[in-house]
Amino acid sequence: MKKKMKTRIMTAMAAVSLMAGIIGCGTKTSQDGADAVALDGGSSAGADGSVIEISLWHPMGGVNGETVERIAAGFNETVGKEKGIKVSPVYQGANADLAKKLKAAFQANDPKNMPDLTFCPAGETGYMQGMDVVVKAQDILDQDLIGLGIDDFEPAAIKALTCENKVVGLPYAPSTICMYYNKDAFKEAGLDPEVALRTIKELGEYSAKLTKRDGETITQYGFGILLDSWPLSSWIGQQDTDGKGYSLFGDNDNGHSASMTKVEFDSNNTMKTFLTEYKAACEVGSFKYLEDDRKNNFGAGNITITLASSADIFGMNELAAGKFEVGVAYLPKVDDHSVGGVSCGGSALYPIDKGDGDRLAAVYEYLKYLYSPKIQMEWHTSTGYLAAIPATYELEAYKEFLKEDPSYAVGANQLHDSDMNIQEPMCGVGGAISGFIKDGIVSVLDGSSDIDSAVASMAQACNQALEDYNLANQ
Repeated sequence: MKKKMKTRIMTAMAAVSLMAGIIGCGTKTSQDGADAVALDGGSSAGADGSVIEISLWHPMGGVNGETVERIAAGFNETVGKEKGIKVSPVYQGANADLAKKLKAAFQANDPKNMPDLTFCPAGETGYMQGMDVVVKAQDILDQDLIGLGIDDFEPAAIKALTCENKVVGLPYAPSTICMYYNKDAFKEAGLDPEVALRTIKELGEYSAKLTKRDGETITQYGFGILLDSWPLSSWIGQQDTDGKGYSLFGDNDNGHSASMTKVEFDSNNTMKTFLTEYKAACEVGSFKYLEDDRKNNFGAGNITITLASSADIFGMNELAAGKFEVGVAYLPKVDDHSVGGVSCGGSALYPIDKGDGDRLAAVYEYLKYLYSPKIQMEWHTSTGYLAAIPATYELEAYKEFLKEDPSYAVGANQLHDSDMNIQEPMCGVGGAISGFIKDGIVSVLDGSSDIDSAVASMAQACNQALEDYNLANQ
C-alpha cells in the first residue's frame, strides 16, 4: 500500500511537470507556467538588485507542510528569482495555535511581528473581517489584483468565507467531510465495497454487520466518531425543510449575511430529525460514539467506518498502508427525504497590509502563482485539500492523475453535488457551540436525556452564548 501511495504522488508530480511543459508552449509565461505580471505596473521588484522577503505563516505539518515548502521553493527559483521576491514559510503550529499567535500580533499592533501572508481557518473569518490590517478578498478580487475574480473560485468556498455579504478570505485549502471505510472489512462481512451506503439508517445496518465481538466485548466497531457541530452543519443543512434546497443551522443565513443571533435547528426540527435517525442507527450498529481517536483506530482496524476531512485522504491511506484498502465516499444522508450535501470547510489566505506597497505587491505576485491551475493541482494531489480554482479539474494532467486514484475526486464531486448554502455557522462562539452540540448528542446516545429535552438544552445554551458574545461586541 505504501508503494502504491508513493506511485500516486509520483504520478501527480509527473503530471504537473507535463502540464508545465504544455503551458510553456505558445505563450510567453514565467517559468511556473502562470503569466508573468510585473509588479507596480511593470517594474520588477528586484530591479535594483534587492530582494523582498515575504513571510508566510501556515498550520500545515507532515506531508502538507512539505508541500507548502516545496511550492514556495518553486516560486523562489522561478518567478521569485525573476522579480526579486523570496517567500519564507513559517510553521506556526496547528490552526488553533496559528490563530492565537496571529491575534497576539494584531493586538500588539507591531507590523514587524506580523506575517505578510497567512493561512487562517474558516472559523476565524468573522474575526479577520474586523482587522483593518487584513486585506479583504473582496477588495483584492474587485480590483483585479491577482488576475482572478469571484467567479473563478469554488462557489461554496467563497460562500464559506463570506461575512456580512463581503468575501473576507481567499479560499486556498477548501475541504469537505467524507466517509472513510475499510474495503477489506466490507468484503469479509459480505458487503460490496464499491457500493457506498446512502443514509444514516444504512450506516447502522452496515455497522452491525461489521461489528465483531469476543463474548460481550466488542473487538471491532463498525462505525466510530465523537460528533460535534462540524458534521452536524452538513446533516442539518441537507434536510431542506421548506423547499429551498437546504436548511439553516442559525439565523441570518448561518451568520453570513449578518451576525447570527440564534440557532434554528430547534425551530425547523432538523436536529430532532437527525437525532431520531442517529440514535436508532447507533442502537442497531453499536456505534463507538465516544471515539476521539478515530483516525488512528481506523488505521489499526479497530473501527471500519469513520468520518474525516477530504484533506485526510493521504493520511488515512498511510495509516492503512500494508493492512487494508481504504474506500472514500460521500457523507451519508440523514434519511431518504434529505437532499444530501455537505458544507465547505478548510482554510483561507490573508495578505497583511504592513504599510509597504512594494511588499504587498510582492504578496500579490505570489498569490498569482499559487492560484495558477498547475500549482492548484500540485496542492490538491499532494495534500488532499480541494482546488480553490475549479478550472484545475479540467486539466488533462489532472484527469490522468484520477485514472491512478479516482478517490481524490470524491471530495470535489460531493461539494459540487451540494447546495452552496449548506454552511457551517459563522459566529464568534463556534467552539462553544460545537461543545454544546457534542454534549447534547452524547446525552441522547447514553440515555441520560430524551431527544426533545436535548434539542431544547442545546438551543438554549447556543443562544445564550450568541447573546453574550453579541452584547460584548456591539
